[in-house]
This record gives sequence, C-alpha cells and structure tokens, in this order.
Amino acid sequence: MRGPFAFLTGANRQTALLMLPIILFLAVFFAWPVILVLANSFGGEGGVVGEYINFFTSNTYVRIVVRTIVVAFAVTGLCLLIGYPYAYLMARTKGKMLAFLTGIVLLSFFTSVMVRSFAWIVLLQRNGIIDRAAHWLGFDGLVLRGTTTGVTIAMVQVMLPFMIFPLYSAMAGIDTRLERAATSLGATRWTTFRAIWFPLSMPGVIGGSVIVFVTSLGFYVIPGLVGSPSNQLLSHLIYSLINTILDIPLASAASVVMLLLALLVVLPTMLRFDVTGATTSRFSAEEGADGKPAPWLWIWAVLVALLLLVPGLIVIPLSFPENRSFAFPPQGFSWKWYENFFQNRQWWGSFMTSIEVAVLVTLSSTVLSVFAGLALRRASARFKTTIRALVLTPRIVPGVIIAMAMYGLFLDWQLNITVTGFVIAHTVMALPFAFIPIAATLEQFDARYEQAAASLGASRLTTFFQIILPLIRTGMLTGALFAFVISFDEVVVSLFISGGGMRTLPVQMYGSVANDIDPTIAAASTMLLLMTALLVILSTIFNQRRAR
Repeated sequence: MRGPFAFLTGANRQTALLMLPIILFLAVFFAWPVILVLANSFGGEGGVVGEYINFFTSNTYVRIVVRTIVVAFAVTGLCLLIGYPYAYLMARTKGKMLAFLTGIVLLSFFTSVMVRSFAWIVLLQRNGIIDRAAHWLGFDGLVLRGTTTGVTIAMVQVMLPFMIFPLYSAMAGIDTRLERAATSLGATRWTTFRAIWFPLSMPGVIGGSVIVFVTSLGFYVIPGLVGSPSNQLLSHLIYSLINTILDIPLASAASVVMLLLALLVVLPTMLRFDVTGATTSRFSAEEGADGKPAPWLWIWAVLVALLLLVPGLIVIPLSFPENRSFAFPPQGFSWKWYENFFQNRQWWGSFMTSIEVAVLVTLSSTVLSVFAGLALRRASARFKTTIRALVLTPRIVPGVIIAMAMYGLFLDWQLNITVTGFVIAHTVMALPFAFIPIAATLEQFDARYEQAAASLGASRLTTFFQIILPLIRTGMLTGALFAFVISFDEVVVSLFISGGGMRTLPVQMYGSVANDIDPTIAAASTMLLLMTALLVILSTIFNQRRAR
C-alpha cells in the first residue's frame, strides 16, 4: 500500500515527513479552531450574515473598529520612527557595544507585559509620576490613564522591540561596500542613506511594521488596564462579548472582522516582500558596519534605552510600601508583600503553574522547531518560504483571535482549566519565536559534516545526535529561552482558558491590577524583572563566549 507521501521523492519526501508533526499540530490546534470561529460568526439567530449586520449597523462597534485601526497605525508609525535610528546604530557598531545595545532591547522584550502594564498605570494615573511632574512644572496636571493617548504611548513601549529586531536583522545583512562605493563617487551621507541604505532595509521595515500592526490590532492587556470602557479597542470588545454578554456569534463576527483587517495588511505585503525571512534576527557581537556613528544617534539611543527600561524599573520601589497603595513614591518600607507572595496560595500556586506550563511548552516548542528547521534546510528553494510562512502564521494572527478560537475548541474538548490545555495553547503562541533562532542556526550548518559522517557509515540518527545536535545547541538554547519566556508571560490566551481552579501568574497579576490594590503584584513584578535580567545577562555572556 502506498503511503501518503509516495508521490514525493528524495529530499521532498524527507521534508514532508519532518514537517508532518508541526502540520498536524497547527492544523488541529490552530487552523481548525479559527475555522470554527468563522463558522460561529454565521450561526447567529439573525441568519447567515445577521451578526455582521448587527455589528456594522452599531455606531458603537464601528467607532471601536475605527479607533482600533487608528491606534494600530499610530503605534506602528511611532515604533518605526523611534526604532529605526536605534537599529541603524546597532548595525553600525560591533563587539561589546553591539552586545550592550542588543541586551537593552532583549531585556525589554523579555520583561513581562504585565510588569510593564502595571508600571504604565503608575506612570499615567491621577497623582502618578507624569501627573505630579506636570504639576511640578506649573501645569494643571496630565492624567493619561483612561485615554487613547495613554494607551498608545504604553503600547509603543511594549511593541518597540518587535520593530527593532526585524530592522536590525535586515540592516545587518547590507553589504557596506555599497556605501563605500557611493562615498567614493561623491555621494553625501544623506544621498547614500536615501538611495542605498533605506531601500535595502525595506524588508525589515515591512516585516517589523506588519508584526507591530497585527499585534497592536489584537492587543488586549494594555487597552484593558490603561484604557477605559469609553475608549476600548476591538480586542477588549471581543472579550466583553464572550465573558459579559455571552454572545458567542457576535464575538466570532468581531473576531473575523479583526482577522480580515490583519489579512488586508499581511497578504499584500507578503506578495511583495519575504516578511517571514525578515523576522530572523541576528545578534552576533562581531557584526557591524565600518564608520563612526553620528553623535545624535548615541543621544537617541540613550533616550530609547530610557523608554525601554525605566517603566519596568518603577515597580521596584512600589514593592516595599507599608500600606496597600500604588502611590509613588511609596510610604514606609516593608517586606510583607514578598512574604505574601510566597505564603498566599493564589500567588504561589499561579507561579508554580506558570513554571510547570512554561517548562513543558519549552520542550514541545523546541522539538517541533527542530523538526521544522531540519525540513527547512532540506527543502528546495520554492518550499522554504512556504515552510517559514506556515510556522510563523500564529505570529501574524492577532492573539485575541487565537484565544477566542481555542476557548471554543477547548470547551468542547474539556481542555479549559487543565495543564494540557495551557501547554497546547502556549505552544501555538511560542512556536514561531522558538523556530526563528533554531531555523537560522540549522540553515548556517555546514552540510559537509553530515556528508562526512554518512561516508564513514554513520546512520542518520547517529549523525543527528552526535554531530548536528551539538553544533546547533546555541540556537536550540536561544529558541528554548524564547519559548519559556513567551509561555511564562502569556496573558490573553490564558485569560480565556483559565478559571478559579487553575491560573497562571500573569492572569493572577491581571486580576490583581484590575480588581484590587495589592502591592504583591509589585513584589511579583520585581522578582520577574530580576529573573529576566539574569536570563538576558547569562544568554549574552554565553553567546559571546560561543562567538570566540
């Protein structure tokens, strides 16, 4: 009997067999749930298109859609304006300075979104740091919490690393000899930048803009905590329709509207640019172009570094007050909120749940990414982009849509409020991030080692475990780190599938901020910051030693 891949031969069959696990996983736990959301949107009491008619005939819902689009474009544009000079400076430096600039972005990227959301509440609230600063300068005050402006500012700070990494990835691959040739022909710096550098960096511009825009469309945490019901975005509306109004068909229709908005941006750009390829970031300390960067770039880098790091650092002093308060500066000094974290069953239990789930997600994401990476290096040129697009698809679909899709599927399969459900859901979210460094390492692997092992009689299994695996361990460790952090920090999907019997630490933190004034969240945030800083420092030291 012929197998399902009998029509394929040689390398194509190997590629198909290696991709089979990840295709089945994404088909069952990603594609099928999204299809069910689409089907639910046509199943309302008003007929096939009744929910869409109800949605678009509501002035409130239309205003929310327009507001969401405007905010997403504003966040994308600001991230590009702020991040481009920083990424350009990264591409012009090397050695320890490049490692330092990269470390700042990595530290911000890995810092929990709940930590940063809590920090922005403290910054933007009435009698918060910005409001007090405005009073000190002689103004009437500046309360930005509950405003679209405040939400936009906070989202820019969170989204900035997602823009910088693709930009730097594209810039690091630009041949600097083109610049030197232009200079030798009398071109000015501005002419060289406009005619050579910017066009060659366009894949990074497009890749970063697509990722930031799509993520901003479905961003839930900051609009939910920093914003207000009067200026809510589409993601918050979807969650409210499910958990407050219990209108699944209308929530599904709203999710489809968001997905169509994302596809309107993603599909045209993917037809013209290799968006998937532009997302692969490089972090070698030996890279960098020749020439001395302009002084203003260093000033800009300092300002960007402050924007990336300061909001997270604000939570540290807030973990030591004597009373229940988020006021800054805090009054008194006490360790009791740290004691409460370790003694309270809800806080400690959610932390241990996050650790358990993140470890399992790290293992599953790394294994699936290795399979996909091996398939990628064996695939023909025309299939490489297809493989990348397949694995990275969850990254370009708004997270709230994935959460909505899994919520419905897991209800039917009784996977909500289970470790298995959390692991499956988080693996879908973490897989693209684990795949990027692992695939990049495997693509750089010298195939002659494999050929030499085969000529000496080594089996494919022996070759993989004794030659390939040791040589790609740096990429695997980086991918595993990304998967662990993404899982540990996942909020939106966890909010949909969690319950009183099981919740992760980010869900516990979200509930604490939304429903109570409990400085234990500041203590938890401080410990997460220290853990993140330690991981980034160890990772940077390890990569530098490997580079030597």
